[in-house]
Amino acid sequence: MALINIEYGSLASSTTMNSNFSYLDEKINTSNTQIDASISSISSNIATINSRITELAEDIASSISTLQSTIADYKTKTKQLVLKSGMVPNWSACSSATFTSGTSFTATSNGYLLILPEVAASGNITVNSQSTVTFKTRANSYDNAAELVILPLKNGDVVSTTASCQSAYFIPAAEISVENF
Repeated sequence: MALINIEYGSLASSTTMNSNFSYLDEKINTSNTQIDASISSISSNIATINSRITELAEDIASSISTLQSTIADYKTKTKQLVLKSGMVPNWSACSSATFTSGTSFTATSNGYLLILPEVAASGNITVNSQSTVTFKTRANSYDNAAELVILPLKNGDVVSTTASCQSAYFIPAAEISVENF
């Protein structure tokens, strides 16, 4: 059924008027049904979007937690790397070391062994029973030089010598730290 046109100035019958009202009422009801369906669809879409936003927020929170854990782990590993590879001497912790021919010295931490050989001595230094190097030579009886030798060591290294030494000192490596790291 369609809307019946009533000409200007004419009298419309009650049937024509009722038909027009019925048509308009049907159109209003159809529009309301369509609007209700659209609102329901929009509400469903909003609920889906809210659910997805909640899932994304949880995923982001989990990712942030994982990143924070990874950063803390890398921070610890970086500190260990600096500690194990950085050899800045801690002069305030310098101590006398027992080291001469026939004795060995074991490094208690990363650091430096300072050795002053006897003037008339000659011999080699061996590290960890594996590496032997010339420590001091004496080419003739007038060769009486004695200079301080600095030997970098890693924690646990064992050093021995065949040369007599006047004195020896161990300087541990300083613990490196960066503020707020």
